[in-house]
Amino acid sequence: MPRRLDFVANNVSPDQLVIPDFVRTVADIIDEFAIHADSVCLEITERAVVHDIETTRRTLANLKEVGVQIAIDDFGTGYAVLSHLKSLPVDALKIDRGFVRNLGANPEDLAIVRSIIGLAEAFGLQLVAEGVETPLAATTLMLYGCHRAQGFLLSRPVTGHAMESLLSTRWIPTPFLTDDEALGAI
Repeated sequence: MPRRLDFVANNVSPDQLVIPDFVRTVADIIDEFAIHADSVCLEITERAVVHDIETTRRTLANLKEVGVQIAIDDFGTGYAVLSHLKSLPVDALKIDRGFVRNLGANPEDLAIVRSIIGLAEAFGLQLVAEGVETPLAATTLMLYGCHRAQGFLLSRPVTGHAMESLLSTRWIPTPFLTDDEALGAI
């Protein structure tokens, strides 16, 4: 019986997307380790998407048939994926850390983040903010509808054992939710 993971994400390089047996390799690994395919998310950068758009489109469609989720990583970094977004079988957008770092202090970053959140909502995509390092950034993201994040505010890099322990609690401390200064600034 396949194991149920909550979620595991793996970065995929542009070169991997055009390897003829890549989809088969992913499917074989999922079978070998008895993992539910829908608990696996493959993250591709915008650059990877436009590298060879037709091959990428076919590869992503075949990966979706395997059952994995697809996320566009570093979204908003300017590689013109916007024109392809409606035709790509993706499940999530990951807002690039460059737009998240100064949230609350930079109105241009907020405008871009709000636009990405609007795109994700319009296309029915999940959303993750990268590089969340301050309470103000976290609370600003939540205010505008982004409720998934990764960054040092939530956890610094940890060993495998420490991560296993953290995940077993099924809870991550969020003291920034009681940070009156951050909450008052949004």
